[in-house]
Amino acid sequence: MIRKLGRISGPKSPSIHLAAGCASMVSSCMTANDKAGNLAEQTLEILNRIEAHVVELGSSRDKLMMVQVWLADIRDYDAFCTVWNDWCPADHPPALSVVEAAASRRDSLVEIRAYAAP
Repeated sequence: MIRKLGRISGPKSPSIHLAAGCASMVSSCMTANDKAGNLAEQTLEILNRIEAHVVELGSSRDKLMMVQVWLADIRDYDAFCTVWNDWCPADHPPALSVVEAAASRRDSLVEIRAYAAP
């Protein structure tokens, strides 16, 4: 059985779920709700919402396997790393990929997808 959380439906945006989980994996992907925040604020909001999703789906921050990050501006990499290193479990860091990519919404400074074991 697959559980899905956080449905968003078009017509101006694609129909998606922000998180999903099954017996073998939990996944969550999103941008910040509060687009007025700076990169650090948007990053922390997303990471905390991802954690809430994975917990609701039966996992935890310690079980993250891989995290993908898209920054609107790669010059924000250091600001991202500061937030990430404070939030990430020191004893259980996941694989991490950070790249620059323009988001579909120009006010999104960062988008993050995380995969966790259940």
